[in-house]
Amino acid sequence: SFHSSGAGPDSMDLERYYVDVINGLRGSETLGRQNKAIQSLVDVFLECSAEGWDGYDASPISEAAFYEARKFIESLPLISSIPMPEIIPEPNGEIGFEWSTGTRQIFVASVSGANEIVYAGLFGTNKKHGVEYFGDSLPSEITDNLNRLYF
Repeated sequence: SFHSSGAGPDSMDLERYYVDVINGLRGSETLGRQNKAIQSLVDVFLECSAEGWDGYDASPISEAAFYEARKFIESLPLISSIPMPEIIPEPNGEIGFEWSTGTRQIFVASVSGANEIVYAGLFGTNKKHGVEYFGDSLPSEITDNLNRLYF
């Protein structure tokens, strides 16, 4: 079951969302890749939403970062040749996403709930990094870098 230290309206919304996700997942034999990624995100959030979740002094992942990460996953292109990312909790309270196709072929992005995506890519000997505003849709720089990795 879902445990929250907060009792505000955001916590209540998150709890309802969590229950909806779990019930939806239980009701489906074959999950889409996006649903599996969202389930992984929920698991990461639940495991890492307390201070010191890493056994040291990691910042908790905030509800704002969780919602932004969900929006990020839901904004990714549903193209069979681009897999859903690995979801990685970061000690600074951000949620990271990682794609890798081999040695020196990696793209990472992270969100913190501040309407920004911080990203970096290594494509052989070429490097790319930056920060993009995350509004209603995924910035083209993110999809361009994913295309660079997979096409």
